Amino acid sequence: MLRQRLIFGSLIALLVVALMSGDAWLAHARPVGGDFGRWLCNGSPSTLLLVLFALLSTRELTRFANQRGYRPLRFVTYVFSVGLVVGPYLAHNVNAAAPVRDQNWGVFWLTLALATAFFFQAVRRGLENAMGNLSSTMFITFYVGLLGYMPQLRLEVGGLHGSILLLYSVFVVKMTDVGAYFTGMLLGRTKFIPWLSPKKTWEGVIGGVIIAVACAVTVGGWLAGRGLIGSVEPRLLLPVSLAVFGFVMAFFSIAGDLFESLLKRDAALKDSGTMIPGMGGILDILDSPLLAAPIAWFYWTQLPMLM
Repeated sequence: MLRQRLIFGSLIALLVVALMSGDAWLAHARPVGGDFGRWLCNGSPSTLLLVLFALLSTRELTRFANQRGYRPLRFVTYVFSVGLVVGPYLAHNVNAAAPVRDQNWGVFWLTLALATAFFFQAVRRGLENAMGNLSSTMFITFYVGLLGYMPQLRLEVGGLHGSILLLYSVFVVKMTDVGAYFTGMLLGRTKFIPWLSPKKTWEGVIGGVIIAVACAVTVGGWLAGRGLIGSVEPRLLLPVSLAVFGFVMAFFSIAGDLFESLLKRDAALKDSGTMIPGMGGILDILDSPLLAAPIAWFYWTQLPMLM
């Protein structure tokens, strides 16, 4: 199991880093080919990757719901969750001169999703488990749609710095998982929440937080020292600020992991899927970044306005 996790985890990490490196290279390159070149260079690789993740996550969450007897409206979940992910990319490239800060389009999109779900429920299923079907449909749409904060962060910061900052933020989140896994395996004794996640220990949780903070400070300081994320508020790049960022990301990483465990236990499933040997499904990888993505976006793009 450990060998499979290391092999396939490393392969996935390399794939993500390669795509994000391509995104960073395109962001740094001079666009050619008019509007097509501009759309290609402004976040297309990262957005396409996240759209794929959204589709796979929606499929797995639909399986969870089906296990509990709900029948979410598939058309609505797929179309509108992907819309939340691709929306910031479209908004930015339609008018690249305007910052993508307005959240009203997201609220409108969710309202449209609810209206569409009501329509399909009424036409195709009538009164059959209406509340459960509509609730599960909107939950899946909203939950997967949190991935949309990743392209939003990438585009609001912009260019090469936006690509690197997004990759750095995801790296800190996943290092929480890595640190918690290996610390728990080596030192774990005291169970964290046994009924929810039997293998998690307090020692693992604390180890994950320490690793996340250490990685946030060292890697963030290295990137800032070379001017690779220098377009953000300078006070956020101080060592103490990076340590706070690492702690906050660790907190939401652990919360996201426990949140998915809650959904899996409710559905009586061990893993979200079998797509990735030794690791489970795509949600078993995305559970931490899903909940941490809005926090990273807020930290890097909105917090400076409050300082």
